[in-house]
Amino acid sequence: MLAALLVALPLSHLEIEPADDSWLLRVDGRPVDIAGYVSERYTQLTRDCSRVHALLPSDPLSAQALSAIEQYSPPDSLLARMVHAIRKDDWLLAQVKFRNLQDAVVLLIATKEGLEIAKGGVWSGSTHPHRPEPLIRRYLQGRVPAAPADLTECFAYQL
Repeated sequence: MLAALLVALPLSHLEIEPADDSWLLRVDGRPVDIAGYVSERYTQLTRDCSRVHALLPSDPLSAQALSAIEQYSPPDSLLARMVHAIRKDDWLLAQVKFRNLQDAVVLLIATKEGLEIAKGGVWSGSTHPHRPEPLIRRYLQGRVPAAPADLTECFAYQL
């Protein structure tokens, strides 16, 4: 009886629920993204970022990416500020902050005309209660499967 109580009591504080193509562990009603944490750590241990390069703010591609993002939904998008950007081949992944819009992570592709936002390649909003990197990565990979997996895997969300 005591053994059953010792097992049942802690379990009464835990609950698993599906949420946003993943699941959350609720501990006394508070959501904890255990699946996101495990995914994030696994990706950090297994990803190969040797062919993914960070863009400096002074890089002309950073300015081109920011320009493409600013044209996405003016006038509010005109107040974009680049947080960071990474590149692999013809693809870029940029995190931007806005004055009047929620933060966004944007996939761009180089074309003959310059950089363009990939169709479906914009994530914007809050990830709470999920860990940001796995949720955003899963979202972008699902919407733009042609984007290089190592580009999205090497993405590091910055607050």
